[in-house]
Amino acid sequence: MTVRYCPFMGHYYRFKRGDPVVILSGRYEGRLGAVDSAVFQRTVDFPDEFAPGYHLVLEDEAVVTVRWDQVDSRSGRILP
Repeated sequence: MTVRYCPFMGHYYRFKRGDPVVILSGRYEGRLGAVDSAVFQRTVDFPDEFAPGYHLVLEDEAVVTVRWDQVDSRSGRILP
């Protein structure tokens, strides 16, 4: 197994603990949640790649790890 490194993001994360977000892509697309922490590790949808991302607590209290580019702010976003 080859593990890839994703160097596309600095150490400044866009969201902080408690920020409400929506997942834009992947297994949990469209789900709402809150940021628990910023991390640099493998994620649910990219298990072979280390990347900057977030631990999110979803509305049903499940915790998932997603990449930084899979989430956006809930404010102003209309979901289906």
